[in-house]
Amino acid sequence: ENNIMKAYLVERPARDWCQDYAMVIIAEDKRHAERKARISSDDFKKCQEITVTEIDMNEEQCILTANTGA
Repeated sequence: ENNIMKAYLVERPARDWCQDYAMVIIAEDKRHAERKARISSDDFKKCQEITVTEIDMNEEQCILTANTGA
C-alpha cells in the first residue's frame, strides 16, 4: 500500500507562555494529522480547539509557526 502523504498545519490557541501551539505534520489525511499532533505534544493532547489546514505543496509559501514574542 502506497499512501500519498500530505502536509498539514495543525494549530491550537496559545493560552500561556512556553506552550506548543502550531506544528506542521506530514500525514495521510486531516484525521491522522490531528492524531499525530495529539500524540506528539502534551499541549495538544486534550485540547478541544484544534484546527487542521492542508498545506498546498504546489504553491511557494512560508508557514510561520514560531515567534519570539514581545
